[in-house]
Amino acid sequence: MLKKASANLLKTGSLFVLTLALIPGCDMGKKKEANSASSSTEGGTVLCKLDGKAVINEAEFNSNISQMLQANPYFKGAGAQSLPPSIKRKFFDELIKQELIIVDATKQNLEADAEFKKALADMQKLIKRSLTVQFFEKKIYDGIVIEDAEIAKHFEENKERYMKNAGGVLVGAVRFDSDRDADLFQAKVSSIATYADFEKAAKDKSGQFRSFGRVSKQEAPRGYQAENVPQQIKDAALKAKSLPHVSKVKEGKDIWILHASDKHEAEIFDLNEIKPQIINMLKNNNFREKLDQAIANLKAKISIEVNEEFFKEKAPEADHAGHDHATNPQAAKQANPAVGA
Repeated sequence: MLKKASANLLKTGSLFVLTLALIPGCDMGKKKEANSASSSTEGGTVLCKLDGKAVINEAEFNSNISQMLQANPYFKGAGAQSLPPSIKRKFFDELIKQELIIVDATKQNLEADAEFKKALADMQKLIKRSLTVQFFEKKIYDGIVIEDAEIAKHFEENKERYMKNAGGVLVGAVRFDSDRDADLFQAKVSSIATYADFEKAAKDKSGQFRSFGRVSKQEAPRGYQAENVPQQIKDAALKAKSLPHVSKVKEGKDIWILHASDKHEAEIFDLNEIKPQIINMLKNNNFREKLDQAIANLKAKISIEVNEEFFKEKAPEADHAGHDHATNPQAAKQANPAVGA
């Protein structure tokens, strides 16, 4: 039972381990005799030691992250610097787990195990196949050139996607159940200029106060807008001819007194600030088309023969014994003496 479970584990494996194994140049699983005495001057700062021996240094860590990103078509061209520290740390923790396993495997002389040798040979074939494909794709990706005119055109047509600051007006509102209570509150706050004073006055009342953050014509990036804004409130705030603005808005059965103030103009990133990101995005957009064309060219030059019979649905096998009995009464009688009695 244990042997069967071990075989299944080898077949399924850890997705994370397999991901690393298929990354070209990924060397976290190699012996590190050469690095065991490394210092901060060779391969960068030592990030982890096991039993006093350096097993992960800065250069190896960043290289493995970059290679992992390149294995994903959505992150081609990205490097280790593109990941936040929290994600890097999670990746690093996984590498430490692997290093612990590798140290133990070395002590157990796992490399002498026949099953391990066979699995290693199979994996090397898989890595070679994956590496061949990735180099083919890398050549295509590296050959894609994005002209400055295409970058500028994309930026001009999609500026709303590159907002540094969404701008808009600061909006808060108080919900009431009756027009009378709403009118009384509106009369009290109609001369209030600042959002903070309106919020204070609102919380002193029995009405339900809600902050909608900054409201703008374009959909604000995450973090700029506190929550979804009812359309009637959004329209009233954006159509206000002057600020600060206080008005009553009805939305279904709800009655709102809103306060809009502190208008900020939307701020767009300068093209030079985000040019590398745009280049990577446009290259990724072009990559699939270029790859498909390259595969089509290979199909035109290389003869392909496919055994389609292998993939056809197979009809269920007939009950040969029953068929023989139906067509041969004598055979049926021999098989079952009660037949024909």
